[in-house]
Amino acid sequence: MRGAAAVIVLILAVVPMAAAQAVAPTPPAETEIAPRPVVGAPPYDPTGKRDPFRPFIIDVREASPNEPLTPLQRYDVGQLLVVAVLWEVSPPRAMVEDSIGMGYIVTVGTPIGRRSGVVKAIEPSRVVVEERVIDFYGQEQTAEVVMELPGDKGTKQKARERE
Repeated sequence: MRGAAAVIVLILAVVPMAAAQAVAPTPPAETEIAPRPVVGAPPYDPTGKRDPFRPFIIDVREASPNEPLTPLQRYDVGQLLVVAVLWEVSPPRAMVEDSIGMGYIVTVGTPIGRRSGVVKAIEPSRVVVEERVIDFYGQEQTAEVVMELPGDKGTKQKARERE
């Protein structure tokens, strides 16, 4: 029995070594790979095409650099919040608040915002601001921005979060 076990152990030891020698990888034959020719960039003519890195809307500044800006012209219209509207007076007035809680009274024609905006209309629940912008085609456009008076839960919640 000892002899049979020794033979089995010997066979188990020799067979994997023989298999490893039989399957030994042969080094691949070295073949010459021709270098690829250097190809330049395809021709590109940007004439008549817009710069993809320019913003879609460009600010229009009417004021000269020497003319100081009012506090309302230092904020974007989106940073201001309408907190009150006085509708029963002539002319109608509204109070807008900046991010630090400072209030400003505006009437129709008041300059507001960084994009040369002007208050166009004051209605019972909102203030309409007209801004001048230059689009990516280089044409001047007017854009209306409506600032709503907080009336429902969602806008009141936003007003509370700003405090």
